[in-house]
Amino acid sequence: MTQGQTPSTDPGLAARRLTCLRGERVVFADLDFTLTPGGALILVGPNGSGKSSLLRLLAGLSRPFSGALTWNGDDIAQDPDAHRARLRYAGHQDAVKPTLTALENLSVWAGLDGLNDPEDRAERALAALAMDHVADMPGRYLSAGQKKRVNLARLALAPARVAPLWLLDEPATALDRDSIDRLAGLIATHRRAGGLVILSTHSDLDVPDAISLNLADFGATADAEEQEDEAAGVPA
Repeated sequence: MTQGQTPSTDPGLAARRLTCLRGERVVFADLDFTLTPGGALILVGPNGSGKSSLLRLLAGLSRPFSGALTWNGDDIAQDPDAHRARLRYAGHQDAVKPTLTALENLSVWAGLDGLNDPEDRAERALAALAMDHVADMPGRYLSAGQKKRVNLARLALAPARVAPLWLLDEPATALDRDSIDRLAGLIATHRRAGGLVILSTHSDLDVPDAISLNLADFGATADAEEQEDEAAGVPA
């Protein structure tokens, strides 16, 4: 967007001339995209190109060096609480509390999100990822793949009108083929309801008609430090 132009008022999420720094290094610069309701954006690029960094910017967990992120034409920085309420972010960190059961973890998350009937929602979310059989199992006894599915089940707690934006950082890691297919089904259902999905993935996750955004096209250059971070599952 050049000087004198007005920001886009298209519905959905847009990035305009977004620049991200890591320390003193430019991770990417002048990045632009627009994602409208029902759309999906897949982030591609080599390790260190800033996929995790971009997802954290979009989630409001960090701030860009320059440029703007807008929702329905309004800068998300104007009301960060409203932006956080409309999104669900699934990163590398394990958010499952070890002393709570799978069902209790999801019920707590639903309650914190202000959703009605949290336990009923939690039961349905577990069933959506074929996890109802571990509903009463404490988090400390869950395998890595089971914890991943419990984390992803949070996506199914709220309808798209409540939390339309999903930001997923390597969501298929530690999942078997059936679980990946179920995740693809969740994403498809969310999009049909008008939701938006942005994800990075190295797995064979079927996301029809998704747009690809190659961060290498925006001046991203990998360095050893961030390559090691991403390989270890640390958000950049």
